[in-house]
Amino acid sequence: MLDSLLTLIMRPLVKMQMDGKVPFAKACGVRLNSIGNGIAQCDMAEKPELLDSTGKIADGALFTLAETCSGAAMAGGFASVILGVRPVAAQVEFEVLHPALGTLQAHAKVAQAISPLKQTLRSAGKINFPVEVEVSNACGQAVARMRVTWNLKKN
Repeated sequence: MLDSLLTLIMRPLVKMQMDGKVPFAKACGVRLNSIGNGIAQCDMAEKPELLDSTGKIADGALFTLAETCSGAAMAGGFASVILGVRPVAAQVEFEVLHPALGTLQAHAKVAQAISPLKQTLRSAGKINFPVEVEVSNACGQAVARMRVTWNLKKN
């Protein structure tokens, strides 16, 4: 009950704090559109400073979009305890599937159930878990994938 109440209060605050506050993500134009229980959706519009020498969106910009979205999914799932933990993106696997153009959307999801993870965090004081991210173009074609292993440790 208390966890649900804290989540209800904290999730909008986490979204507000994250959206546009990470300097490099902000420079890339990453927008956090939604955040939920271990899920998030972000987008990033194409702009000239994001293009590589071939005229496609640079892989670094794709990475930034995906990593930002993974952090939002992690924070959304753990909003009720986020102020009492130290989150670290410990490992990242990133794959570019196709050249990217236009507005891109990233969808991220914690790959495990949140409730058992929170129980382990309470009892063990730390957890590791993956967040899966897919980045798609306006046509819905996947252009990149990311898997971030997040470590959360109680302060």
